[in-house]
Amino acid sequence: MTALADSIANVLAAGLTALHALWGSYLAAIVLLTIGVKLVLHPLTRKQLKSMKAMQALAPQMEVLRRKYKDDPRQLNVEIMSLYRANKVNPFGGCLPMLLQLPILWGLFRLLSRPNIFGNEALFGVPLEAHPTFQAVAQHPLIALVPLLVGLTTYLQQNMSITDPTQAKMFIFMPIMITWFSINFPVGMSIYWIVSTAAYIAEYYLVVGAPRRVGVAPPREARGARRARRRASAPGHKEPE
Repeated sequence: MTALADSIANVLAAGLTALHALWGSYLAAIVLLTIGVKLVLHPLTRKQLKSMKAMQALAPQMEVLRRKYKDDPRQLNVEIMSLYRANKVNPFGGCLPMLLQLPILWGLFRLLSRPNIFGNEALFGVPLEAHPTFQAVAQHPLIALVPLLVGLTTYLQQNMSITDPTQAKMFIFMPIMITWFSINFPVGMSIYWIVSTAAYIAEYYLVVGAPRRVGVAPPREARGARRARRRASAPGHKEPE
């Protein structure tokens, strides 16, 4: 895997050098190379997102099945698989496209981690190869925008793609962790992360649309009581004698 990633990184390095020669800026080259990679991978990302969209559409029905067969896990699995077949949904349809993207993304990560890859170019006074440490922020306060944007874009992506409130609570600290990790990454790597995540958000809206929160269906008794209250409040309704 490492050898494959290094081979891909060498190809991407040639692209980064060409873009730098064209634009005269490694910052612009990182942005354009990241967008270019995302465009190449978009057909795979699109397939992955379509699978995600199909799974999200079945979420309310799956919640009903979980309630109905909560004491019978085996029958629950049978009913869920039947639901998938009836709607022609492959629960693993998004896995293969994601796996095919990993070598390219890992190669890009390896490239941007190489020493002396950005020359002496800096952003807000901090070299692209340097880490936005607390000392660097104290000397160049604007560089704090980089880890903050890493955390913000991660939060927006997570908030958009995780529509189940229970799962969202489990991953609530993820953007904070990614922000902390970005302090130990080169600034150039963080620029890649920001652009790549923003591009994914755009792809999500393009393929899936605006995210919809998965609500939990109320129990049957609660639904029946609600209907009874509506009938009782309807004009002309009379209680039976």
